[in-house]
Amino acid sequence: MPGISDLLYRRWLRSLSIALLVLVPTFWLSGCASLTTLYFHPQEVWVQTPDRFDIDYEDVWLSADDGTELHAWLLKPAPATEKTKVILYLHGNAENISTHSRSVFWLVEEGYTVLALDYRGFGASQGRPILPDVLMDAKAGASWLRDAYPDHSMVVLGQSMGAALAVNFVADYGRDYDVSQLILEAPFAGFRSVAREMLQRTVVGTIVSPLVYLIPSDWDPKDRAPNIHIPVMQLHSPMDPIVPLSEGEVLFEALPADKRCFIASQGPHIASFRYSKFREQVADFLVRGECPQVEADTVKTESVAGFTDE
Repeated sequence: MPGISDLLYRRWLRSLSIALLVLVPTFWLSGCASLTTLYFHPQEVWVQTPDRFDIDYEDVWLSADDGTELHAWLLKPAPATEKTKVILYLHGNAENISTHSRSVFWLVEEGYTVLALDYRGFGASQGRPILPDVLMDAKAGASWLRDAYPDHSMVVLGQSMGAALAVNFVADYGRDYDVSQLILEAPFAGFRSVAREMLQRTVVGTIVSPLVYLIPSDWDPKDRAPNIHIPVMQLHSPMDPIVPLSEGEVLFEALPADKRCFIASQGPHIASFRYSKFREQVADFLVRGECPQVEADTVKTESVAGFTDE
């Protein structure tokens, strides 16, 4: 299943509680931005590679502006189906592209070339994940795609933490790289607000939750969203147990009204693409650049590369 597991979520919640309670003085001395490392749980070992699912790919090595060496997978469609649009995929806060890329294999089958990027510290990428440094990683991925596919339009797709990074990147650099569309799944509105909401689910977390105000708010997606002036499709499940729908709603309201569209999806955290209905709506958005009609019928899952039926 794509996305963060319950075990990883509990581990993140525990580490955040302990850090806020015990390590805050250390982080304070080294700069509050150091607290942003708590949002990332990288895994170096790959669980699987795309060829397991008959997806053609190649390893890509690129460098961020500070010289950090990064790794990505270029997921390639069959030549006969290739579209003139490339997608920069920014995954969630845990594991690495070997688990998250299953979320976008269906896009490759639709004919889209996808660059699945591992941020610094994830998978084979060097460095340590921390804000704002990881934003340089998104920029490096976009730069590589623009050089490799100069005649293709570019779309950015971000899930969860990747959605937060995508909002920041597109707000700051979208025009520089001619990004034409943005797709967000299960985004949160603010780093403090999502941490506070999660911490308050436990007794210890509730006690330390006031300390979230030490977490920088410089990169809160809700504050960057008004600077995005391209079509944005946002998907968020009301059943999401990790990032509550309310976080997504706050972000959505911050986006320019004439460019945004919202899809109330289904399933747990970042699981929208398991469902054929939502894949079809995203595919239609990619082709037309505007939101598809949403019908209130039953949503079904079906077999697709990287997923199993439910």
